[in-house]
Amino acid sequence: MATKKGKDLTFSFMPEEVMGVEIMKSGDYSYATVGIKKGDKERCRISYEWSGEGIPDFVMSLMGWMQANEDAVDSSKNEEEYAAIKERL
Repeated sequence: MATKKGKDLTFSFMPEEVMGVEIMKSGDYSYATVGIKKGDKERCRISYEWSGEGIPDFVMSLMGWMQANEDAVDSSKNEEEYAAIKERL
């Protein structure tokens, strides 16, 4: 249900629900995406894009979270992608 403007919308997920994180650059824009498995047949993807040299707080927080929860995230599901993410940090 919709709420009045000015209210925060919060989405939370457990570390084991993270299916992958991707950071890439294309032309003038950079992109960060996190994929989440919310149920057997439910997925959620959060994408963030920006232009310029700086890295937005959202992306830095996402990467900090990934580093802090490395042991909770099942990297064996996609070992190669996870290693590439760690190199970009």
